[in-house]
Amino acid sequence: MEWYRAFDPTDVRVLVVAEIGINHLGSEEYALRLIDEAVKCGADAVKFQIYRTTEFYHPDSPVREIFAKYELSYEAFGRLRQYAEKKGVLFFATPLDFSSLRWMISEKIPVIKVASADITFEPFLREIGNYVRREKAYAILSTGFVGLSEIQKAVRFFPKERLGLLYCVSRYPSEAGDMDLAFIKTLSERFRTTVGFSDHSLETVFSVAAVALGARIIERHFTDNAKLQEADHPVSLDPERFGKMVAEIRQLEVAIGCGKKKITDFEQKIRPLSMRGLYAARDIHSGEMITGSDVLCARPGEGITLRKYDTYVGKRARKDYRAYEKL
Repeated sequence: MEWYRAFDPTDVRVLVVAEIGINHLGSEEYALRLIDEAVKCGADAVKFQIYRTTEFYHPDSPVREIFAKYELSYEAFGRLRQYAEKKGVLFFATPLDFSSLRWMISEKIPVIKVASADITFEPFLREIGNYVRREKAYAILSTGFVGLSEIQKAVRFFPKERLGLLYCVSRYPSEAGDMDLAFIKTLSERFRTTVGFSDHSLETVFSVAAVALGARIIERHFTDNAKLQEADHPVSLDPERFGKMVAEIRQLEVAIGCGKKKITDFEQKIRPLSMRGLYAARDIHSGEMITGSDVLCARPGEGITLRKYDTYVGKRARKDYRAYEKL
């Protein structure tokens, strides 16, 4: 896929992102396998989290050790990028500290994702925004945790034609009652930029519905084994569900159309058999008053206008009609 089509307001193509994140569990080999699975499922992009644990978690944080265990080197991510691009999918990532961001910038990664937790980290946003403008790259921001006023502050760092805003509920897994998918339209109308949905539920229906509401980017956590109880595997879609979601999104892209009412060739063909015509319900003699019970509004026909109906009903017959003869 030409992934940047998702940022073209005249296009309908949806960018479907397999969020591998830290589900590689610190193994480059496992990350490669997850890329393979995502490609098989029809993903357009694979996304990772790139970080140096010591630079984004306080030493006293209870989760610091977990992230340290899953940390991969920049060299590993360089190889993963090459592999993903060889497979025909976009590679991008969420940097979680300045060192990782600057590595991504030095590598000219074309898309930088900002986590919901960093949408209020303005020095970080400024550096990403400068990179986006300078290199004509793209930024995608998740909008969990914050309201419109804080989203408004964040978007000022980015050119809107190179920005994607993802509606997001920062609960894992999120449920139907947590969501307000109509907010996707609010984002689009308020900020006039590409919008999408970072879906943390365990279902596919909400992602597909989001596309119908205008989402052009769908991001889902991805696993090859949802039974694993590590990292984000328990709140990720497995290949079967991810593939089903992609197939439904592709169908929806076709079905959404461009907002113009079209009449299919099949409809044109069967229209005369489906519309109604005006027929005599009995033998009617010239000069008789025709009442509503004397006519039959039945298929086939070309449709019955009021003008035609009133030409006969309540008027005297101008000629003889046999029962079921067309008036």
